[in-house]
Amino acid sequence: MNTMWMFLYIFAFVTLVHICTIVLKKETLRRISKCLIIPPLLVAYIVGSGSPLLFVILALILGWLGDVLLIRIDRKKYFQLGLASFLLGHICYIIVFFQGLSFFGSGINFPAILIFAPPTFALGAVVFRLIKPTKEMAVPVIVYMIVLVLMSLTGFQVFLVNPGVAGLLILSGCFNFMVSDTILAYYTFRKLRLSGAVLIMAFYILAQAEIVIGLLLLG
Repeated sequence: MNTMWMFLYIFAFVTLVHICTIVLKKETLRRISKCLIIPPLLVAYIVGSGSPLLFVILALILGWLGDVLLIRIDRKKYFQLGLASFLLGHICYIIVFFQGLSFFGSGINFPAILIFAPPTFALGAVVFRLIKPTKEMAVPVIVYMIVLVLMSLTGFQVFLVNPGVAGLLILSGCFNFMVSDTILAYYTFRKLRLSGAVLIMAFYILAQAEIVIGLLLLG
């Protein structure tokens, strides 16, 4: 347990350093620190979990890979590969949440889905109009947003089964992923501002931390 907390502290420290490098516009340090954010969180999950789940490990590795690839966001190929990594990471979390529902002996709560899904998809439609992607990127953006919505819906199901701190952290993490990716998508088609760069990483890091800590609390 002490080892887990040590790596969580390292994760928090690297996060703080990374945000500072964005604000201070220290490009070299920003790139280095970005590559160092996820590894301590991954180690904290592995040592803190009695039986680490493969798809959580894969989700974090894919998130790290996406971070590394998006360092070269100006290169179209790296940008597309980075988004693909994040997309696969989200799918891994969806699988984890479904596994969790099965573990707790609970199925999908369809009445809750019928209530929760329409406003979530409506929000996605509003966000799509806000982003205004190019015709070339419209379909990839729609697919990505559908996966984000599905992750939020499965995270909501986990919260219904575990309405305590752990479930709330997981649900919050799903929504913070939506916020981070929405801001990223918005600035993909516009000039990235300093505030946008900070918000993208802040919400993304918070999302990863909340989901991992929530899963650790579920044990």
